[in-house]
Amino acid sequence: MRTLIIADDMTGANVSNSSLAKNGYKVGTINNANYIADYENYDALGVHTDSRGMEAEAAYQAVVDKMKSVQGLQVDFYNKRIDSTMRGNCGAELDAILDQVDEDTLAIVVASYPDSGKIVIGNYMLVDGVPLELTDVRNDPTAPVDSSKISTIFREQTDREIGVITVETIMQGQEAITDTMLALKDNGAEIIVIDAFTNEDIETIAQATLAMKLPFVAVDPGPFTYYLVKNSDQTTGIKTKQKMLFTIGSVSTIAIAQIARFRAELAPYVVKIQAEDLLYDGPDQAEIDRVKNKVLQHLDDNQMFLVATMMQKEDKLDLKAAAQKAGLTVRQASERISDKVAEIGSQIALAMGDQLGGVYTSGGDITKAFLEKTGTTGIQIKDEVIPLAVYGTIMGGDLDHKSIITKGGLIGDEYTLYECADFLATKIASNYYVEEGVHHVS
Repeated sequence: MRTLIIADDMTGANVSNSSLAKNGYKVGTINNANYIADYENYDALGVHTDSRGMEAEAAYQAVVDKMKSVQGLQVDFYNKRIDSTMRGNCGAELDAILDQVDEDTLAIVVASYPDSGKIVIGNYMLVDGVPLELTDVRNDPTAPVDSSKISTIFREQTDREIGVITVETIMQGQEAITDTMLALKDNGAEIIVIDAFTNEDIETIAQATLAMKLPFVAVDPGPFTYYLVKNSDQTTGIKTKQKMLFTIGSVSTIAIAQIARFRAELAPYVVKIQAEDLLYDGPDQAEIDRVKNKVLQHLDDNQMFLVATMMQKEDKLDLKAAAQKAGLTVRQASERISDKVAEIGSQIALAMGDQLGGVYTSGGDITKAFLEKTGTTGIQIKDEVIPLAVYGTIMGGDLDHKSIITKGGLIGDEYTLYECADFLATKIASNYYVEEGVHHVS
């Protein structure tokens, strides 16, 4: 198992698990720890202590008891899930975990949750730009917070030495962060609090933590643990087989921006399609086979796959010149490329079989051809992601019941593809599960 999440309530355990689940990891929240060994093949399990409103001493003991109940599990690292607004017994519960693990273990605190508007700068948490202690959390009836300083919140409940890494170091990159962590540890720090503005910062911190090659406890509201799992050794644990395929033939400026943001946020495995080869008999089949084989060769190592004719503006094909060279009209060339891109997408999707959870297609021509090539009757429309981008499930054919999002090629802004991918991942995680190679509808 990659991580065991110890939260002070069930909601917290579920939140930390959710980002792992929608990115294809096998996770669960356990209400009765007596049965936890039955699920040791999961990537992550969450347990909870219902201790947020307790006195610090009682919360400490609740976590100690929970740690003792799970001692038989082999985990890569423990996660002390903290509330995203720092409510509860953060320091006392972290002490309880550290008292049960090797004394050389470091606690790495990354309290930022950028997607919910919470960042840490200079050791202070801001919520949508407002210091934490000036938000409504100061009036919480059971666990009020009266400080925005992360180290102060922990220091009120623990005597362990606390080190701080601020934004200046984060901006220097992974190696600088790792070196600073090790230096702080050498100087006696047992808990290290780290600034983060963005998800990219958090991923870099995760990579730096793993590069230490020392035992650690992750202390965060969810994102840090996700990036630790994502960047950890892929040979440990298991990953569900619910893959996502994104097939894009658009050549617009907005499509390039969307692909760039998608790649930055979710790091899909990418294969660029050589569009001009698709205009010729012979080279077209060779290109179809090349793209398909590259994806299938990396199927076990990735969750999301992107095949597209254009990744950056330099990739744009001069369609008029290419069509003339191939003896085609511009319209014929455009239609042929769309058809062959759809052929690539359909062949990959069919080859993925039960490992495929869902697909994304961009552009009406490509979507229509993709559905025809997979024998699809239609799409059962279930939701709208954004205007002119819809989510549904495929009706009939070889991909019956698979999830699909389809969008017009010129629709949306820079974040639209990322948002569609996030939406699709969440739907797949909630609608499907895979066990021993069999695809089930829940």
